[in-house]
Amino acid sequence: MLDVLVFAPHPDDAELGAGGAIVKAISAGFKVGIIDLTAGEMGSLGTKESRLGEAEVARKILGAELRQNLGFPDAFLHFEDKKKVVLKIADKIREFKPTIVLMPYWEDRHPDHVTTSVVVSKACHFAKLMKIKLDHPKHKVKHLLYYELNNQSKFTFIMDISNEFKKKKEAIMTFKSQFKEFSMEYLPFPVEERCKHYGSLIEKEYGEAFYMKDPLVLKDWNALI
Repeated sequence: MLDVLVFAPHPDDAELGAGGAIVKAISAGFKVGIIDLTAGEMGSLGTKESRLGEAEVARKILGAELRQNLGFPDAFLHFEDKKKVVLKIADKIREFKPTIVLMPYWEDRHPDHVTTSVVVSKACHFAKLMKIKLDHPKHKVKHLLYYELNNQSKFTFIMDISNEFKKKKEAIMTFKSQFKEFSMEYLPFPVEERCKHYGSLIEKEYGEAFYMKDPLVLKDWNALI
């Protein structure tokens, strides 16, 4: 049973979009898992085996309880049987029973990022339906959060990751087949610059932005203090 389950299109996407928040959750005692939908084997560098190995090293750095790969084809995720993909993800949600699920924001230049957002969102819906028969009993996710990858989005809140940014960077750089340096020349988007921007909006050094479709409920004024 997990508190937080992070879905990513490829190994390295969870780190790029939500690495600081993952570290922060684990430091607070939350049980966190990561599920990558593909092995990223179509990346210009690296092999399926090397990328899976890098993902496991990154998992250890972040401190996540588990990391799994569903083995869907990289770059062609959009063309997979959507029902099969959604139900496989729904059963993973039922198996690990997370309170919070993270997925990429649905507007992005990479088709796999868009597809991951759509299928995980649908899977969260099907996971709670009693008449959908899978290997595990129904489960309702309490909160769905969207993290940014290539495209920036509107956001519901910014998480302070000033103390966690160093470990986020370390986890990203385990993917040596993809990133020779932690710079705009090699990264898919300006990671540090974006985190600094979001940090500046909350008067902190670094931040990560997240979006929620549903209203964020505050029980009382103490949540704002």
